[in-house]
This record gives sequence, structure tokens and C-alpha cells, in this order.
Amino acid sequence: MKLPWAAGRVLEPDEFENYCQQVMADCNYCDLRPEEYREGLADFPLLLKPGVWPKLAKVAEKATQEILAAEQELLARPDLYETLGLPTGIRKVMEGCNRNCWPRGAARVMRFDFHFTTQGWKFSEANPDGPSGYIEAYGFTRAMAPYYPHFTAPPNPGREYAKAISGEVGRKGLVGIVCSIDRAAVREGETLCREFKKRGMKPILVQPRRLGWRSNFARISGPGRGGTPDLVVRLAPAERLPQANMHAVWQPWFCGGKTLMSPPGTAILIESKRFPLVWKELATPMSTWKSSFPESRCPREVAEKSETDWVFKPTFGAAGCGTVIAGVSEKSIFRQVAQKARRNPFGWIAQRRFESLGLETERGLGHVCLGIFTVNGLAAGAYARVRATPLIDYKALSIPVLVPEWDLGPGDSESRALSDKNFNKS
Repeated sequence: MKLPWAAGRVLEPDEFENYCQQVMADCNYCDLRPEEYREGLADFPLLLKPGVWPKLAKVAEKATQEILAAEQELLARPDLYETLGLPTGIRKVMEGCNRNCWPRGAARVMRFDFHFTTQGWKFSEANPDGPSGYIEAYGFTRAMAPYYPHFTAPPNPGREYAKAISGEVGRKGLVGIVCSIDRAAVREGETLCREFKKRGMKPILVQPRRLGWRSNFARISGPGRGGTPDLVVRLAPAERLPQANMHAVWQPWFCGGKTLMSPPGTAILIESKRFPLVWKELATPMSTWKSSFPESRCPREVAEKSETDWVFKPTFGAAGCGTVIAGVSEKSIFRQVAQKARRNPFGWIAQRRFESLGLETERGLGHVCLGIFTVNGLAAGAYARVRATPLIDYKALSIPVLVPEWDLGPGDSESRALSDKNFNKS
């Protein structure tokens, strides 16, 4: 089976150093140490073959339409919330909500994680609840493009997201960007702040527990930072909001909130990895999902003798944390997780294992996870991670994604302009 991508040549040491220096200059607000760039970035790009970007963009757009339609159905199906594995506190709030009190969603952004397998394209999960990767999708990518003639960076998802937010609040709109205090989340928030400011908006980074609510309108408090935002962007995971807001009100995220939210807390319904278990209850066909997503089961439905054919994931896991694959994860850990998943099935999902096709690179064989962003249902960017094993988690390297220039439309001229110079061929 022909691969839909190829590994670009490894940059020469001086080229890679120049590349890292350019990334650091472009991302001087990211608070990354020099060694983090050099150790966390691949020194070669992932080159998509002609036609691949448009194809995956179309799949991601169709999958977005289906999942948003499913979310609307699920708002009226509280009987399915337990199956989805919603945390108890959040589930009780949402079960008691009526159609007139659902929060106001706006500018929906999500990311689909694709793998190329022996069965063709599969996406292993969707990230509709404040996805990450804005820096990797553009900040780490555009500096690589000049080294590869006729290739360019995909669209900038941060820029496309800022355009969508601006369309909701207008220039000079006050936008609260809610994120946790860990460095990775703050970097994502600062990246979006930069893009929002370019469009004349006034973004403010705020911790979840610092966002208050007055008459169900969000309120930012603090010295020189007060105000009622026109919209709140949430990078903090929905399932963690009750913990982050131990001494504050968090319920309006899920019921009653009147401030525009991107995304609303109700995105937790489709963020759940157990989402496929309720498809049969929905009128939405989910045809794209059914053709591109691995079979999923409740862990208790997986027989022990066949458990090595399945991947076990936490219901609200992220970046591969907690995921185990037989033959890849340590044997004892795989068994422990499989048993734990059976004891607490609502906290886990079992996905039918697929065989990822490795990519030959100058650094050895690598397995790739390619994330495709959509903003308001339209493809808006890509980023990838690569690792020697099929389990793509936080240990994987970020690898810049480049696409053939002719695969992008005229709206992506900013990306294309960066690759106009003549550099060494890939």
C-alpha cells in the first residue's frame, strides 16, 4: 500500500540550528527553553503527497458536521449521559437543564487525529473541547517551509480561529481565554492572544477559578484585568472545571451561562471517548465516523482472551496519557489497565486495534499521527507527531507538516508566501 506522505530529508546541523533559531524568534512568547525546541522537534518535515490535504480536509469537515449534529441531539438525551461517562457533578447539572438554559456556543474549533493504516485512513479520536496544537500547527511549521521548494505550511489554525472569534465579537471585543496555569496551556493561550490582538480584539488570559459569574454572565476580576467579556474561549478541559473551581461557580459552563462560549461546556458530550457507544441511539447517520473510526466497545464487552486486539483509553484522556496497546505498552501495565477498565467501565473505552503503517525516515521507522483542525466546520490547519512506536503520546516528537503549494486555495497565500525562496531540495 502506497503511503500518502513521505519524510523530507534531515536538515544539515547548521540548517536545523537556523530553523530552531527562527522558531524561537517567531515564538518568543512561548516560554520554551532552547533545549525544548531541539529535543522536541523533528529535524525533518512530513511531506503530504498531492491530493492528501484536500481529501483529509473533506473528511474532517464531514466529521465535524456529524459530531455537532449529534451534540444537539444529545442535549435532549440525558438518559445517555451515564453511558458517555460524564463526571457525576457535571452530569447532574446537565440532566437538570432545559432547552432554554443551554449555554451559547460560538466559533467551534476541533481537531481530528488521523493515522494511515493497513485499512486506509482512520482517525483515532476527535478533540472538540478546546484542542491544543496551535503552536505546533504553524509556529513550528512555517519556518521549515523555505527549505522545501514547492511545499508550504497548511493554514494557520490560530489565525482562522481568531477570524471566527472576531466575527462573533467584532474589533475591540473583550475575550477571556480560560486556561490552567501549566506552561503548555499558557503557551497555547499566549498564541491565541497574539492572533486575537492582530484582529484588534482585547484578549485576557484567566485561570478557571478566576472567572466568576454574575446573573449567569461571565465576569473577569483582578487588578487592571476586570471586565465582562463578550466571549470566553476555554482551553481548560470541561471535565476538570469542577476541580478548578472548587471555591467558585462552574455550573454556568454547562447550564445557564449567557456569555458566548467557545466551546460551551456541553462539548463534553462529544469529547467523551465513549461517544461511539451512543450512535445507535441517534438519528444523525454518523456515516463518516462509522467508515473512518475504529470499532468501539464498553470494556466489559471485551473478552479477556481477545483483549490484545483492543486499545484501552481513558474516557477523558488527552495526548495518549493512560492509553495502552498490547505489545507496545509494558505487559504488566497493559493487564492492569485492562482489568481496571473492566472494573470501572464508564471511565474507559476499548477501541479495535488497527495496524499503523510506519514511515521510513533517515532517523528510522516512525509512526505518524496527523491532526486536522476545523473551525466552524471548515478545515483550518494541521499538525503531526511522530514516534518509533504506534502509541503516539506526550513522548512523541512534533514534526512539521508541509503540503504541495497547489493543494491550497488562494486564501492561504500567507502560508505560500513563506516558501517562495529557493532553498535546498528535499
